[in-house]
Amino acid sequence: MIRFALMRRLAIGLSCLLASGLTVVDGVVAVAAEATKPLEVLYITGGCCHDYDGQKKVITEGLASRARINCTVIHEGGASTGHKVSIYSKPDWSKGYDVVFHNECFADVKDPEFLKQIVAEHEKGTPAVLMHCAMHCYRAGNDDWFKFCGIQSPGHGAHYEYTANLIAEHPILKGLPKEWKIPNEELYYCDKVFDTAKPLAEAMSRERKTKQTIIWTNQYGKARVFGTTIGHYTPTVEMPQFLDMMTRGTLWAAGKLQDDGTPVAELAASPAEAAAAAGWSATVKLPEAEQSKAVKLFNGRDIEGWEGHVDPYWSVEGGEIVGRNTEANAPQVSTYLLTKKPYRNFRLLLEGKLVTSEMHSGVAIWGKKFEKDGEASSYQGHLVMFPSGYGLFDLHRRNGISPDQDGRAKAAGRQHDWNQMEILAIGSRIRFAVNGKEVLDWTDPKPELCESGPIGLQLHSNTVPQEVRFRGLVLVEDPQDVLVTATPTP
Repeated sequence: MIRFALMRRLAIGLSCLLASGLTVVDGVVAVAAEATKPLEVLYITGGCCHDYDGQKKVITEGLASRARINCTVIHEGGASTGHKVSIYSKPDWSKGYDVVFHNECFADVKDPEFLKQIVAEHEKGTPAVLMHCAMHCYRAGNDDWFKFCGIQSPGHGAHYEYTANLIAEHPILKGLPKEWKIPNEELYYCDKVFDTAKPLAEAMSRERKTKQTIIWTNQYGKARVFGTTIGHYTPTVEMPQFLDMMTRGTLWAAGKLQDDGTPVAELAASPAEAAAAAGWSATVKLPEAEQSKAVKLFNGRDIEGWEGHVDPYWSVEGGEIVGRNTEANAPQVSTYLLTKKPYRNFRLLLEGKLVTSEMHSGVAIWGKKFEKDGEASSYQGHLVMFPSGYGLFDLHRRNGISPDQDGRAKAAGRQHDWNQMEILAIGSRIRFAVNGKEVLDWTDPKPELCESGPIGLQLHSNTVPQEVRFRGLVLVEDPQDVLVTATPTP
């Protein structure tokens, strides 16, 4: 079991005690701690066919950033379909948890008695959330699991984009568009909706040419159950709208969701808690039209989707991309970690921190991978610089093209701390916001040089040890023409 954010929760609880003015004595501590207790969720995952390592991180952090939800993770079974999750064999296995979140795929566990041990806890009243392949588990030759789920799904068709059509009013659906575009996914078939279940959304199956239930609620014995068949691919799970829905579904199952779709007061996450759990980029409120298009360029685990002079310069540590060199291997030419995909018009949200040295770093855009003096992963194009020196530079072409305008960036920036940054690059215009302040607005007089290209993170040429870190990296293509983290330029 992995207890996420325990120390953070303890610190929050202590701060609440101190802020209340209570004296910490026998009895008082217990009462205060209960008042600040988060929702405890048991998150069970594992099995075949899905990125359960990635999804558990995205979901647990997503829940914690949206409400005071603490997840304990049980991840077992490797990629098998026949593993029996160990906790299910224990008496009262759900005791101590407010909700059980099932994101597992063990279709070949067909033991009816083992299945009874699972569903009995829920029938007695333990709320549940069910996601995607959980609907295909525990096919024991009876309807026990499917009655718990609320629907019966025998399989799925091809992978394609589909539209989730909301067909009911429910607090879980607050904020979702009536026609919600789901990217390339698995649309599960739905053979039966049990009388205890209430469909909330459906989608048209290309194969069956009929609508399939994809979001619903269920009443199983004394337990509330929320379910969705959405969530095959991790990029879908990373969508803010999906995480919003799963958070609301978890709260609703526990009886902690208000009619307006917000948590009850004691479970509402403060802005500081949200930022600590999810990172700043994930907490930025995007325009509604952009929310379903937002993607994470960095998965928080490795540099999948990126390329460059990785050895010895680039690595991933603690959910952050790290560019680092020693004096012995200091790069003679600036080297870049580059996205494999090119981008043209986009909004990029990220955090950057210069840890060691006083040399600036930056984000390269609108250009191309470029070989220079033996360095194959340099860059030719525009560079948005931070934090030692701000402004714009045209790499290997025009050099400096815009200084720090009126010193605004230096005033807003933090030299050896995290800087929250937004880059809005549309047409031939670049706008840049740092820590909530708009610091640059520049239009290139040569729009022919503003071409689609990879995004590059810079480790500058140097002769001394240096280190720079990046995190967040949320991108929206073809965004609205307005800054969202600072007052926009007219």
